[in-house]
Amino acid sequence: FNPRKNKGVNENLKNLADLQPRKKEEPKEVAVAVEPQLVHAFTGKTNLPPVYLDFVDMNQPWDKKLEDSIKSEWKMNKYLSDRTPLNRDTEDLRHATCGERTYQHTLPAASIILVFYNEALSVLLRTAYTVLKESDPRLVHEILLYDDCSTIDELKIPLDRHIANYPKIRLVRAGERGGLVKARLYASRAARGEVILFLDAHCEPTPGWLEPLLEPIAKDRTTVTVPSLDDINWETLKYAGAETVYVIGGVNWLMNMLWAAIPKREEMRRQKEDPYPITGNLKTASMAGGLFAMDRQYFKELGEYDEGLGVWGGENMELSFKIWMCGGSMIMVPCSKVGHIFRPSHPYDFMGNTGEVVTRNYIRVARVWFDEELDFFFKIRPHFKDIDVGDISERLAIRERLKCKSYAWFIKTIYPELPLQRDLIGAGQFRNENNRCMDTRGGDLRGGGVLHLGPCHDGQGRDSNSNRFMMFTKDEKMMGLNFCCDSGYAEGLQFHTCHNQGGAQGFQYNAETKQIRQNNGKCVTGDEQKQLVTTAECRP
Repeated sequence: FNPRKNKGVNENLKNLADLQPRKKEEPKEVAVAVEPQLVHAFTGKTNLPPVYLDFVDMNQPWDKKLEDSIKSEWKMNKYLSDRTPLNRDTEDLRHATCGERTYQHTLPAASIILVFYNEALSVLLRTAYTVLKESDPRLVHEILLYDDCSTIDELKIPLDRHIANYPKIRLVRAGERGGLVKARLYASRAARGEVILFLDAHCEPTPGWLEPLLEPIAKDRTTVTVPSLDDINWETLKYAGAETVYVIGGVNWLMNMLWAAIPKREEMRRQKEDPYPITGNLKTASMAGGLFAMDRQYFKELGEYDEGLGVWGGENMELSFKIWMCGGSMIMVPCSKVGHIFRPSHPYDFMGNTGEVVTRNYIRVARVWFDEELDFFFKIRPHFKDIDVGDISERLAIRERLKCKSYAWFIKTIYPELPLQRDLIGAGQFRNENNRCMDTRGGDLRGGGVLHLGPCHDGQGRDSNSNRFMMFTKDEKMMGLNFCCDSGYAEGLQFHTCHNQGGAQGFQYNAETKQIRQNNGKCVTGDEQKQLVTTAECRP
């Protein structure tokens, strides 16, 4: 069966019961196990006549000055998007093994939810049209466009006009702006499909994207699926992506979702359980939050989104914790690839100070889910402790009702790469005899960042921030918030994925001499001239 020749479902598959040999004697009532029919993923429609916005004059010469002005205002190339087909073909960048996979013939239909606020009409329509083009129509119950009270004219009558001939596209308009979290919550309540599948309103799904997201939910309704994200360049709209996934979602003590290398334990599980391990589904501790699918009723049972959260931020972590700690699971799906426009900054306001909104959200989630680990969260950012996050009794009641496990269980079982407080020898500012401290300068947010030497802070207020926060574990790792220190590089200590093999990532603390040593006889020291933390021969 060649999915590239047959664009839909294989209609020639027969029920296995029809293939059983017939016997002459009278039939007996015997239960026969019938395996589900299996089909390849729907790979879309190609070479369709291009569809454009009906109010853009395509014969006008290109205006570079206007393009640059619009790009600056919209934080993406809206000028180019408005002149690009709304139903352009998407490239199939999946690994070859994705084409070999088969899926259940009968899968639940999804409400595909696009929440938007002042989104460029061409970008929004391209997301919706591409979903229709690249999806088996039987699996799309509806595309639900939820307008969070947009103010721009092209999202009024022009939007209505462009979706009028598409019965599966349904538009719901909010009476007042609620912010992204509340808008997604209200949209989920308006959805009618068995599965709710959230996409950001600036995405383009690619061939074969939908079945891999739906089948795990069909097999276990408490499974949440997350597609593989590729990049649509915000300036050129060019699509770029890898064949498969090489990272999972992790978490740090500031509750940031981070991309972490696939743990060895997860690679071994895939090798054992999946016939095509390189594209096997991956258990992930967290998700970015904009794109995922889950059973609609299960979403309600888990308490939906927290209505006490502000416009945006932290809702992805709250849902991630809740899924794992309350009996569900979450997987990344390499064979479901969706392109996403990553803007350099947000083009809209946060209905208040952006930093304050996100900070309050994170603290609220921590107070509900961090249990006895909450004091460690506040140790990193002491000024968080006095910020009011409102009444959380209803969220705590949900934890009690669902009999959710502890945050310590989540770390030990789901993401053991993050050390608990009890796993540490020490944490905080690491200071030398000259009153200079290790300073990550944000370098531990990515692999390859350098550990610097900088001024120490008094431990109070905003200046006692994550850049000065280091951890030393009982299993001899020295870490920032995300990655391990590694001495195997010429330019001082760098941050890299923890490999738990010692060597250049193995450090021992001597409480008597107050030295941090390595097995090669060198000690951690500071280069005052270069302002770097490095290693040198240990002094007596």
